[in-house]
Amino acid sequence: MYANLTVSGIRVKKTLGISVPHGNFNPKTEQVHNLPDDVEINDLIHSFRQEILRAVRELQKQQTLSKFTLVEELERIKAELIDPDHASEAESYLIPYGEKHIERSSATKKKSTIVQYQNSLNHLRDYEKHKRKRISFDGVDMNFYNSFLDYCHNQKNFSANSVGKLIKMIKLLMGLAMEEGLHTNMFFKSRNFKKPQETADTIYLNQEELSKIASTVLPDYLENVRDVFLLGCYTGLRFSDYNKLTRDRFIKDGSMVKIRTEKTDEEVVIPLHPEAKRILEKYEPKGGLKLISNQKFNNFIKVVCEKAGLKDNVTFTRTVAGEKTRFTKKKYELVSSHTARRSFATNAYLAGVPSLAIMSITGHKTELSFLKYIKVTKEEQAHVIAQHQFFQNQKSA
Repeated sequence: MYANLTVSGIRVKKTLGISVPHGNFNPKTEQVHNLPDDVEINDLIHSFRQEILRAVRELQKQQTLSKFTLVEELERIKAELIDPDHASEAESYLIPYGEKHIERSSATKKKSTIVQYQNSLNHLRDYEKHKRKRISFDGVDMNFYNSFLDYCHNQKNFSANSVGKLIKMIKLLMGLAMEEGLHTNMFFKSRNFKKPQETADTIYLNQEELSKIASTVLPDYLENVRDVFLLGCYTGLRFSDYNKLTRDRFIKDGSMVKIRTEKTDEEVVIPLHPEAKRILEKYEPKGGLKLISNQKFNNFIKVVCEKAGLKDNVTFTRTVAGEKTRFTKKKYELVSSHTARRSFATNAYLAGVPSLAIMSITGHKTELSFLKYIKVTKEEQAHVIAQHQFFQNQKSA
């Protein structure tokens, strides 16, 4: 018996591992008949149908639907429903254990976290396919670490921070599996099994650049994107929280907004900048801002910034394939939804707002991490410090 799928132009035919004598299967009802165990087989067919539909919906939701991912899901479903040894694989191998962790975490973890887990597992599956070898708990050693980094750098050209996220996932799964008593391999805790990372050379937009964006004449769909972006620049909210800027969350006669953030589940209170108030009032008669997907937003905001004339060359370095590489791009090419949040933090700091006050909005836990996050030159930082009373002229006693 086969699963014969056609989804969004992708065709896949895969055996399900169910044998039925010729003439005992009705293709119209998709059920077997006149067999001693036809009830059990029909239940199994029903389970296959439900799991396949669920898997397709998830792949479409994550925008990762392809022939490869569809085949991967069919193989996983078949293993779960047919293979009696599948359950024991999660006790020996990293990826089946990761699948099990995702399944039991789906009710408690945020959707964005689950998607991140799934993307990491997809990269680990690609590595297994490349090496033609499965990752066992006992196999996570120095040879695996070097091999995996080599694959990420030379086969995938991943940045240091992208590799670091994958190593973090491996360390997470290894730690959880150890707590469950599934292995005793301690190498993942070694100082040699470190997570590559580097400070991102990202940009912020200063007040002059934000004014240029605000005054640029745009078609309606780009005007909406521009205004959403500016709202982020004056509130410091993440893209996932923009839909919470509604009238019912305003406090203090509309001078502040109180929001529970999506990522950290923490409550923040943000004073509304005059520009943020103007934008919110502008869209209130229209039923609020129109939000689109983050991917489309990031594409459109680059067009907005190009039209606003943000075409200066920006040179930055990034570790790619294990080597420091210099890149030069136009500034508008580097703008994304997250640029708004970084611009808020940087501009507020340069305006003299105390770091701890800004951190109460951005959620940074330490001033060190906050100062790494904002984009301030040494000269700009010295200017901020110079405004402190300590450096001002004071009358002699």
